[in-house]
Amino acid sequence: MINYVLLAFGIFAILAATILIFLDKLKGEDIYFNMDVKEQEIKKVIEDADEIISELNYTSEMVVKEIEEKLSSLRKDIKDISNTAVSAPEVEKKDNTKAAMPVVIAASKKKKITNDNVEKESPFDGKLNLKQQEVFDYASQGMSITDIAKKLNIGQGEVMLILSLKNEVE
Repeated sequence: MINYVLLAFGIFAILAATILIFLDKLKGEDIYFNMDVKEQEIKKVIEDADEIISELNYTSEMVVKEIEEKLSSLRKDIKDISNTAVSAPEVEKKDNTKAAMPVVIAASKKKKITNDNVEKESPFDGKLNLKQQEVFDYASQGMSITDIAKKLNIGQGEVMLILSLKNEVE
């Protein structure tokens, strides 16, 4: 009887081992199937990445091209401006604010501003305030508009306006 029990136990062990081997083979084939799926997914991701890289390259080329066009346009504009500046008449280069001075000088060449002119037949009789009188005094001394403006702590435009209005009235 022990022989039968051992025989039954052996048959049962063989059947169990066969089933386990079969299940292991099924599981192994499933692993290979999963690896194929993963490989295909990775290939698709790589293709997508290559496509994105090509799109980024195209976009960057377009951006670089636009920047180069703007840069060449700016260089052309700078060249035109420098050519215009070279061909423009010379102005005193000691002070950039004296660039507007030729207009006032041309206006003041009509009639020199002197203390005599201010005192004689001035249409401003009694209307000149202290600031305007000081502007006329400094101008008659030959000071520049910039120096007058700094000395009186007023704008250069105001000094030019006072002098030009004085010349128009006279």
